[in-house]
Amino acid sequence: MPEFPPLLRGVAANDPRSEAVAAARAGCDGGTIFWRTGDALEMAVVFAPDVPLGRAAQMQPLCAVALRDALGAIGPTELPVHLAWDGRVLVNGGVAGRVRLLAEGGDPEAIPDWLVVHLAIHFLPSDATETALWQEGCGEVAPRALLESWARHLMHGLAAWEDGPRALHADRSAAAWELEAKDADYLGLDAGFGRLRRAGGETRLDPLTDLLELP
Repeated sequence: MPEFPPLLRGVAANDPRSEAVAAARAGCDGGTIFWRTGDALEMAVVFAPDVPLGRAAQMQPLCAVALRDALGAIGPTELPVHLAWDGRVLVNGGVAGRVRLLAEGGDPEAIPDWLVVHLAIHFLPSDATETALWQEGCGEVAPRALLESWARHLMHGLAAWEDGPRALHADRSAAAWELEAKDADYLGLDAGFGRLRRAGGETRLDPLTDLLELP
């Protein structure tokens, strides 16, 4: 079985996303990670927020940055991993995974009963991806090792986030795929990790809660 840091607990699951949502609705402890390995590594972590949804939604970029850092720690040196604002994870410029945000209710000022972040990163290509880790020189990376590395980086990120989002904001901004792709309409992230973009001669803000998926 994988080893997880203190305060995190792992549960092997056939369908991590749906099982995490069901457990969250039933009141399971925050920090429970439902996971599955195979052609893809899937992870769904349950959070029990004590802050409004608008801030709790920052767990999506936090989990995504932890995945990028985990790949950086155990993957090939200087492997280019970028994060798109919409949740896509890109390796060498190709989509290899996605990070999703789930909760019930969409009021950014209300404290949600629970929140789940679901991540999938593919080792072999699928219909949902453009590439996969083992196609991009990551043949030595094992799904279980990546799961353990991600959990460690998740805990590190959570500890830093408790002191404020500045470090996470810097890391997430540096990983932006839109900058790497030279998207002229992308203007960066606001303080709440919303996307700032040009649209019809105006500046638009897409709040992070726009990524919320209702289970």
